[in-house]
Amino acid sequence: MKNKSINKQVSKMSKKILIIAIAIFGFGVFNSQAQNAKIGHVDYAKVLDSLPTKIEADKTIQTFLADGQKTVADMQSELEKDYQSYMAEQADMSSIVREMREKSLQEQQQLLQLKQQSLEEDLKVWNARLYTPLEENLTKAIKTIADKNKLTYVMEAGSLLYVNGGLDLTKEVRAELKKLEAARTAK
Repeated sequence: MKNKSINKQVSKMSKKILIIAIAIFGFGVFNSQAQNAKIGHVDYAKVLDSLPTKIEADKTIQTFLADGQKTVADMQSELEKDYQSYMAEQADMSSIVREMREKSLQEQQQLLQLKQQSLEEDLKVWNARLYTPLEENLTKAIKTIADKNKLTYVMEAGSLLYVNGGLDLTKEVRAELKKLEAARTAK
């Protein structure tokens, strides 16, 4: 009986030692890989803000938004004017005319809401159309430069709390991205 108890304790102890050995070995492998890791960083804002295709995309979006907001404001103004007119003339209207004007105001309100929803959906489409290819080329540029420099990790510099070391890839990525964007827009 004592033998079984001792065997169980030895077995448990052996398992613990094995787990500890695996953990230490695993940490050692991880630590040696971390020491060999090459890290780079890119400042996305610096790369994108000076890019002609990004500047043009921003202008296109701003123009679209300004035009859409003006249209909505004009529709809202027209609705308010018609509502004020309705309120002023309501007492002198027959019930049929009153119903027709109320229905007209409701339709104007619905059209205004539909226009706002349409603008939001169109904005999503414009964003995807203008920025998705740019983001794809940014990813390609980063990968190209990272592969060229044999880097293990590339991080966004704007989100790092502290940077002391690593390669700053911002200039190289900007140059590569300009090449990719020039090729894309030439098509």
